[in-house]
Amino acid sequence: MIGISESALSHRLRTLEDVLTVSLFHRSSEGVEPTQAGLIFFDQAREALRVLDLAVANAGAISRGVAGRLTLGLYTSLSTGRLRDALAAYTAEHPEVDLQIVEGDRSQMVEGISSRAIDMAVLLGAPDVKLGEPMPLWRERLHVVLIADHPLATNADIAWADVEDEDFLVSGRGAGPEALQLLAARLAGPGRSLATRSHFISRETALSMVGMGLGITLMIESDLGRLPEGVVAVPLASEADDALVPLTAYRDPGNDNPPLRRFWSLLKSGYVEPSPSPEG
Repeated sequence: MIGISESALSHRLRTLEDVLTVSLFHRSSEGVEPTQAGLIFFDQAREALRVLDLAVANAGAISRGVAGRLTLGLYTSLSTGRLRDALAAYTAEHPEVDLQIVEGDRSQMVEGISSRAIDMAVLLGAPDVKLGEPMPLWRERLHVVLIADHPLATNADIAWADVEDEDFLVSGRGAGPEALQLLAARLAGPGRSLATRSHFISRETALSMVGMGLGITLMIESDLGRLPEGVVAVPLASEADDALVPLTAYRDPGNDNPPLRRFWSLLKSGYVEPSPSPEG
């Protein structure tokens, strides 16, 4: 049954006993039976083979990207949107992959990619090859988040000019610096400064402050899940598409982590927004 003759098997077992300097079998005219040392040896050998088989199977699973660890750096929320959908699809297909989520500011994400503490980061803004290997994903519309009794709260959309005299709450971390740059570019002018209040706050704290009537803020679509009671989000209108914020995924091109390759391929195949066709 094991593809070896009885004499050859007997010879190999005797050789094994010589190497181990242990008698594994009692041999007599009535047959062969294991010694106490042999029983212990074969029991532990079976366990060793089981662990080896498991290690081979796990190594194969990791190499195929269906097991292992994927560390994702986020610069935006997972409360709703395409990134949440992509991660849900990935984890459903690869339940054995240990998904780690890391939040932080832009510099932490870039450093994480460089050191490979983070496999992939999703950042706001157009692709920048200095940050890593980029993959343009999609664009998300900015929304003005304000208290429900604000005069603009019932508008179908809001123009930049509608909010030029408002007090803006800007987070000192996350997407806050980019939001401030965008506000300055659209609303500030010669001899005019923006009425902004910068705080080192989270998304949840910013929403709470809006609900208290302390100002308004800007958020992209994926940040808008589960708005607190008394707070509404109104799309920002713009004919020039300057209310659309691009999102870009980055990785270290030398990072050969198989789960990363799988997730990168998933995004590339189903979640990349097609480039606009040239006119004419």
